[in-house]
Amino acid sequence: MADQQTIGILKSLVGFPSISSESNLDIVAWIENYLARYSIASRRIPDRTGKKASLLATIGPQDRSGIVLSAHTDVVPVAGQDWTSPPFTATQNANRVVGRGTSDMKGFVACVLAHVPHFKATARATPIHISLSYDEEVGCLGAPDLVDEVAKLKAKPALCIVGEPTGLRVVHAHKGKVARRVIFTGRGGHSALPHRAANAVTAAARFCTFLDELARRTRQGPQDAAFEPPYTTIHVGSLHGGTALNFVPDRAVVEFEIRDIPGADVSTLLRAVEMLIASEDAALKQEAPEAGIAVEPISSYPSLMTPAQSAAVAAVQSLSLRSDPAGTVSFGTEAGIYAKAGIPTVVCGPGDIGRAHKADEWIGIDELQEADKMMERLAANLSRPAEEWIKL
Repeated sequence: MADQQTIGILKSLVGFPSISSESNLDIVAWIENYLARYSIASRRIPDRTGKKASLLATIGPQDRSGIVLSAHTDVVPVAGQDWTSPPFTATQNANRVVGRGTSDMKGFVACVLAHVPHFKATARATPIHISLSYDEEVGCLGAPDLVDEVAKLKAKPALCIVGEPTGLRVVHAHKGKVARRVIFTGRGGHSALPHRAANAVTAAARFCTFLDELARRTRQGPQDAAFEPPYTTIHVGSLHGGTALNFVPDRAVVEFEIRDIPGADVSTLLRAVEMLIASEDAALKQEAPEAGIAVEPISSYPSLMTPAQSAAVAAVQSLSLRSDPAGTVSFGTEAGIYAKAGIPTVVCGPGDIGRAHKADEWIGIDELQEADKMMERLAANLSRPAEEWIKL
């Protein structure tokens, strides 16, 4: 059985409906208070509104290279899903704990917090940095500021473990992502007189067709068989515009994303997109001077590529007792942001991404148990400098 402390903490965490669209300050305050019970200081890194915050806490010596345990506090919505139990009340059924965020990724957070007393007792030479972000589910929006603070610690961390659900398999690489919203403004008018108007929907449709053609070309570009699919993808997620058949639409909105394999030349793809937008913008303005196109960023985070034979990968494989080769995933995490800051990073956590974002999301008690053991093995190493046992 997983440690009852871990299950108890997980139930408390699930009880906070920390959906990305809402404030996460309640769950942050709960974690702060929990850490304070063990005399562990923590600090918030707030967003610009003050309604959300990341949390950073260090256990052990501040001047030694340590281990970052990274996770996010937000979860995806439950609206429209057919749950058989209340999604924000953790329900223990046989060998499972059911509730929103159990796999993605409050199960990992619960394991980390349950082992705070162990970390405090052993972290004499290698500190633990608990690093919890907000708005990961909408594009890792809270991670950059948090990673900046981690990178500015007195001693740069030797390793970061991002605890996304991988079944405790060590993941050394994942795709990056750029997502943008493109807003087309035309001139409305009666459909009987379209020559007096500027149709925003047809401009947006031409843009979507271009993105589809660009996506087809990227399939013929660089490939990496370690990923599914093995190439950079371009995806149009939404196209909205128009209100009535007899009205020339004056507004349309397109949202698209690029998910790039490590090493892909994303900047060249974006330049091609920007050139088309400039061309369509000029065409719209010829029809109506007040027309135009605006682009808004939605999210952006880099890919991850930590060498499979690196010391970071070997160290986490030793902690997780996994003998299979390190793998890759196509979903993204904040791991690439840590790696870009010069911190060796891998992804490894309990649960299964296949259960995430669905009704009746769950994590196995046996999975929590294995993650607890991983934390115990980590704690056992903290009395030695990280350089000794990570073999940097």
